[in-house]
Amino acid sequence: MAKKRIFHFDGSEGATEMMVAILNHYADVAFPLGGSDCAAASREALQSISAKLLQAQAEGLDAEINRRQRPMLKSAVTWFYAESEYASPNEVMYDRLLSQFQK
Repeated sequence: MAKKRIFHFDGSEGATEMMVAILNHYADVAFPLGGSDCAAASREALQSISAKLLQAQAEGLDAEINRRQRPMLKSAVTWFYAESEYASPNEVMYDRLLSQFQK
């Protein structure tokens, strides 16, 4: 049996809302409109993941996300909590989100 190339994102207890906010903000800052084709593709990928998270939440399910997206998601969370203008010491949510992107 082939190994699935997805992981399940547990969006309970506000994790979906926080992750969507992080991804949308990260997309705007790291990959602004009018950038290169590669930046546009990365921005679109982040927006697609945000939509997937919200859809899964609406259906009461964990979102299925491609494992190859983990590094970008981890970078977004790390950046948001360390360097964005919204950086805050909410270690509980930071640890909760980051733990989902570990292998």
